Amino acid sequence: MLVRAQISIALVLGGLLSLPAIANIATCIQAPERVKACPHKLYRAVQLAGMSKPALTCICVTDFAPLLATPEDATERLAQFRRKQQLTEHLQQDVDPILEILRRAP
Repeated sequence: MLVRAQISIALVLGGLLSLPAIANIATCIQAPERVKACPHKLYRAVQLAGMSKPALTCICVTDFAPLLATPEDATERLAQFRRKQQLTEHLQQDVDPILEILRRAP
C-alpha cells in the first residue's frame, strides 16, 4: 500500500514538474514595460487563445489591476481603453479573458 502511494505521488509530481508546465510558469503574462519582478502573481490553470489545452499560467495581477477598476470619468475610460489596446497588442491576444480570470480570483 505504501509503495502504491509513493508511486501515485511520483506520478503527480512528475506531471506538475513537466517541461510545458515550467515554461508557462517561467513566463508570466505581464506588461511589456515591467523590468522588475511582479509583486503580485496569480497562478491559474487556464486555456487562453492559442493554447491547445489548459495549462498552469502565471498572471501579473499588478499590471492588470488598473483595468479592473470602474472608470469614474471619460478620461479614465479612455486611459483604460488605451492600456487595454497596448496589452492586447503586446500579448497578441485579447485581454478580456485574462481580466475575467482576475475578476473571479479570491
